[in-house]
Amino acid sequence: MVEIEWIKFATFVWFAWIGSVTPGPNNAVALSTAVNFGLRAVAPHSLGVAIGFSSLLLAAGLGALTLLAAVPALGSALKLFGILYLCWLGLQLIRSGRVVERCVARPPRWFETAAFQYANPKAWVLAAATVGAYHGMATPPWVEQVLIVLTFAASCAFANLIWALAGMRLKRWLSVDSRLRVFNSLSGATLIATAFWLWAG
Repeated sequence: MVEIEWIKFATFVWFAWIGSVTPGPNNAVALSTAVNFGLRAVAPHSLGVAIGFSSLLLAAGLGALTLLAAVPALGSALKLFGILYLCWLGLQLIRSGRVVERCVARPPRWFETAAFQYANPKAWVLAAATVGAYHGMATPPWVEQVLIVLTFAASCAFANLIWALAGMRLKRWLSVDSRLRVFNSLSGATLIATAFWLWAG
């Protein structure tokens, strides 16, 4: 028999939405991808976020957080991957500083974004908070997992869309090379700064 604590579920939906729409690497990439390549180019990124984060949530529910605590080297490897990937994305953005040079960079592929979720600190924080605060929200357990995954998948997709639409609003203003160069340089520098913050943490 399926049982759902609806009040707890409602608070989880709000938590998932706030966690998805607030600034983070995924939303920053959605914004910059829309500015440089258009709205359609954001779709593979959003798909990768949905697939990667959904699998991360399932893994967290099955005990991945306990495994990372028991094997620190694994966590360190994931952290290093995330740092290197953010640096690579940042450099790609900086290199695509002018409209005529946009072919130098490319939007991220879905499997790259999916893999990055396992090294995204914000994703792990959300997964840990979900497991800790919303365990027992529904029974049987598989129903709870389905609710968690579907809620976050929808929240992440909608959040990426909002950030991408914001990028599209900026696109015309950034059609001037000098403005686009500044925007991409700042966006790339922000991602690289995030990587150094992760490395120092």
